[in-house]
Amino acid sequence: MKHFYLIILCLIIPIIGYSNKPVPVSKYLEFARASADWTWDNSDSLLDVWKDRFDPKSVFGYRPPPRLLEMATIYAILYELEGNKEYAGRAKKVLLNYKDYRKEYPKETAERRPDYTNGVPALPDFFTTMRYVKPYEILKRLGYLNKSQQKKIEETIAHSIEFTLQTQEWGAMNRAILRAEALAWAVRALPDHPEAGKWKNYEQALGFDNWGNWEIEDASLYNAIWLYSLLGYADAKKQMKELFHTPEMYYYSQYYLHLMCPDGMIPDFGDAYWRSNWNRFLVFFEAAASVYDDPELKWAASIIADKFLDFSKIQNTGLAYLLLDCYRYGKDDITPECPTELSEEVMEDMVGKKIVFRNGWQPNSTYMLLNYRDEGDGGLIFRDYLRDGIPVEEEKMTHGHADENSIVLLMNNGSVLLHDGGYRDYMPSGPYGAYRQDYFHNRLCVRPEKIWMGQKEGEYRYSPTDHPAIDGQSVLDFLHNAGSYRLVRTQKIDFLTFSDFDYSRTRLIDENRGYEWDRVVTYLKNPEMFIVFDVLKAKKEEFFTAANLWHTRKIVARGEHWYDTQYDSLRNLELSTDTNLLIYFPMTHYRLEQVEKEKRYYQNEWLISQYTGQHFELGQYISFITVLVPHASDEDPKSWVDRIKFVASEDENKGLSVEIQFKEQIIQIGIKCDLRMDMIRDYRRPKYTYEAGRIRYGKFETNGDFFFTNRNGSNLNFTVVNVSKAIYDNQILFDQPSSVFGLAFDGSSDESGFGKARYWRDKVILK
Repeated sequence: MKHFYLIILCLIIPIIGYSNKPVPVSKYLEFARASADWTWDNSDSLLDVWKDRFDPKSVFGYRPPPRLLEMATIYAILYELEGNKEYAGRAKKVLLNYKDYRKEYPKETAERRPDYTNGVPALPDFFTTMRYVKPYEILKRLGYLNKSQQKKIEETIAHSIEFTLQTQEWGAMNRAILRAEALAWAVRALPDHPEAGKWKNYEQALGFDNWGNWEIEDASLYNAIWLYSLLGYADAKKQMKELFHTPEMYYYSQYYLHLMCPDGMIPDFGDAYWRSNWNRFLVFFEAAASVYDDPELKWAASIIADKFLDFSKIQNTGLAYLLLDCYRYGKDDITPECPTELSEEVMEDMVGKKIVFRNGWQPNSTYMLLNYRDEGDGGLIFRDYLRDGIPVEEEKMTHGHADENSIVLLMNNGSVLLHDGGYRDYMPSGPYGAYRQDYFHNRLCVRPEKIWMGQKEGEYRYSPTDHPAIDGQSVLDFLHNAGSYRLVRTQKIDFLTFSDFDYSRTRLIDENRGYEWDRVVTYLKNPEMFIVFDVLKAKKEEFFTAANLWHTRKIVARGEHWYDTQYDSLRNLELSTDTNLLIYFPMTHYRLEQVEKEKRYYQNEWLISQYTGQHFELGQYISFITVLVPHASDEDPKSWVDRIKFVASEDENKGLSVEIQFKEQIIQIGIKCDLRMDMIRDYRRPKYTYEAGRIRYGKFETNGDFFFTNRNGSNLNFTVVNVSKAIYDNQILFDQPSSVFGLAFDGSSDESGFGKARYWRDKVILK
């Protein structure tokens, strides 16, 4: 039934912001033509601008004028499509003259670069080398160039390809497939060149690692570059359909589709910016929709195009180059269809390792992205080579952040409420590893030391006599380091979705520092809020400090243990402030709080932290609870605080719960902290007993991992997960029948025992 209503909502998207109408592919073609014509007409002034801005001291070395290669490619393809020789002549002029711009690069500067020992390359950037080779391949194949012209252009290509091969980066990642794409076009355009065999050898080695493989990068900006370059590589080899027939490409088409957020794009995670590389994702979705004949992928392309494309801005030749591929790879005879899945795993717990909570696919829908992706076991030789060869310490290999178990994005009603940290402040990273380290993300940060807590006046923590106020240590000062990434592992424990709530539990394991951290997220749908439980468990005896971090742009109001927050901007982009986010900590004993200024995502932000520190015995754990409530900016947040309270279990170290009063309802949500607490024997099965695992949370008692109850008068709706028994106010709600368990390891006779239900949902009348 929920999918029926979502389909109806998708049909009215144009009313509330999205256009479901696809762009005719011919419009992409005409935009490319108009942009190329504008560039041709303004080429002299564009070259003057390039000369004025030319920086011979750039860390990247020589950079030739932009736009011209994109224009040449567009004209060459138009010539192939339409036969207009004027277009061919314009492309030819660019190809013949392009190496001449090197005269702007000072000879003494070139002599100081070891990679220019064989001369300055005309095509120094493997991001764009193929944009020179592709138009040449077309003009040569169609017989437009004479032998002398071919020789001149091929010398430029060969010299630049040899330069590209002076550096080696390989593996399933963007910089490797870009090289492979450039080499594939060179082999196709110059098959008889004396060095073509060597180029092909390199191309096959680089391409092999990327074709039908999982990309090692967890960064949406570079995911888009990798995907688009992989399309170009397949295009050069005339194997586009073969590429999309690999399981990995189908996976990625669904993966990025289901990551799309209400802003009409893939959220920025890892090294990325808000809305970064939407144009490459657009090409990918158009191509994938065409090959798979998939209406939902066409919907994704239509949404991105409607959100970001302005066909009047023909000065963007780089965009025109990409949109020409939308024309080449896409097709019109697919009717877009809005996806219907709501909260879900995207896609699983081995490769994607992301969970999306959502209530729809509209611009005003609620959306949260939880990223628990670790560096993982895949692509080991690729990751090791990169780690050994480039100066990278602040990030995963490559471009991923210390964002395991972090909330990357929260949106509601068109407003951004929580957001990721950003790419980097400058190369290789800004202060303290900005913005990749764990303290730049919405997550728990743990250190094997104890923070200096200080005390308020009248407290007894440090002075037994006059009890003065003593300043404590700044949380950021305590957490900060150079930003070096520390290897951890992550696991999904559970994920379930229902009509009234969704629930996930994910775990971070730090073997080196000796702790585990479980993050449990519950998306309560009415009233709408997120309850986040964080449980830190020590795997060794150690002092640990744990800081529960939440970042925001503005704090518009605050009270006792609550903060009303707002994102009014991301860098230079103004955001909607119609909705605020209430951040509330209902469990406060021996948990301190701080608010600090910080630089994050290239702007001034605030860090809100709740933290504590202590000596941990082996297996001991502590917990935090955060309630996140999206609400209208003109609504008093204090009214929500008064409805939410922490309900302690008999032993607060065993279980946590929160109670929410809403209208006539009393909603209670709780978790078991240690999921293995009831494993008390091994000589027979089951290893657990109810008595060893039961926890009482007020009136509710169970041995389940998680529970949800909603009481309205004498009516009780409840859900319990991984459970054998549940009791409310001494009334048994669920009791798993006994069964026979045999083959005991101690040789004893078969005896009765009980299994655990995956979960149990029911409605009862309380007696």
